[in-house]
Amino acid sequence: MSDKALIDACLVGRSEVYEVLVLRHQQKVFNVLYRFLGNYEASQDISQETFITAYQKLDMFGGRSAFSTWLCQIALNKARDLLRSNGADSLCEDVADHADTLVATDATRPDRQAEQGQALEHIQGILNRMPAHYREVLILKHLEEHSNEEISVMLDETVENVKVRTFRARQMFKQLFGALS
Repeated sequence: MSDKALIDACLVGRSEVYEVLVLRHQQKVFNVLYRFLGNYEASQDISQETFITAYQKLDMFGGRSAFSTWLCQIALNKARDLLRSNGADSLCEDVADHADTLVATDATRPDRQAEQGQALEHIQGILNRMPAHYREVLILKHLEEHSNEEISVMLDETVENVKVRTFRARQMFKQLFGALS
């Protein structure tokens, strides 16, 4: 069933089908949060909060974007609230402890998983050094592969602002990458 069909079923009282939506999108939401926050436990907590909030506000989903885009918007808003309440720009921890959770599930060879884990750990380390507003656009654009239009919806920005922020974020990433290499 499509996301739209599942949402429609939930809205007419079949709340049990919401589990399908959660299972379908939970890894994506967690990955966005973990890459943004750099903290495994906080990302798990906010993932759960995101799906609870989405369920409570399901009638507000207008279908102007993909359901996953709407979920990521909720998740990022909750993550920003957490960072603001902690007075921090990230909640970084030792990414090496959990880097394997971000490795693509289709990479089944152990040597390939190790390579991907090391690369993701290096990328996450650079992202953790960046301001949150740059980190989020890079994660959404390059790691989660959202379009500029989808990102503009998630961040409530114009497409032009997303493009400018993405350009500046790439420049900063390149500088940090060069300094760490």
